[in-house]
Amino acid sequence: MRRTSSAGTALALAPLLALGLSLAACKKDAVPSEPIASASAEPVEDVTEAAPMTPEDWIRAHHKDAVSSDLGKLQYATAEVDLDGDGTPEVLVYLGGPMFCGTGGCNLAVLKRQDGDLIEVSETSVVQRPVGVLDSKSHGWRDLAVTVSGGGMAEGISRLRFTGRTYPTNASAEVSADAAPISKPLITEDALKPLD
Repeated sequence: MRRTSSAGTALALAPLLALGLSLAACKKDAVPSEPIASASAEPVEDVTEAAPMTPEDWIRAHHKDAVSSDLGKLQYATAEVDLDGDGTPEVLVYLGGPMFCGTGGCNLAVLKRQDGDLIEVSETSVVQRPVGVLDSKSHGWRDLAVTVSGGGMAEGISRLRFTGRTYPTNASAEVSADAAPISKPLITEDALKPLD
């Protein structure tokens, strides 16, 4: 068996070492296929649009005390209908539970959609179900028809007329015991569900 000296091995490996170094130098000068982010680059803005506010979001934001009340569970029902004729439906939110209801009924909020948000137009107390709308209009908005009873008032239908800014704060404003029943209810007797 023939032995090679360490000097001979180093001499034999020299060409391989030179080749490896020259390849490494070529790689260093190569242009990368993807741009490299620099530390001075400005941050990219997140252009993801926020989801539109839901009626449940509105309830949580505007009635925190009622949502977290120890008196009982908040219940609600919603319906959508274009009240002002602009092609975008407004949202009716019937609020039930001990913070909103008495012997005369519960609260009904009317909300308008604006830039992904829900803006309160009105909140009317002593409203019973069913709740509907009429073909008649006041100041360009459809009149609401709500059932009223209890709390010492005769059972009937109340017409809630838009004032130009809001609907009445109390449903007993215009009650008619002789009014026809609401033909097409939007929020019915059995519509309430708990807010999770």
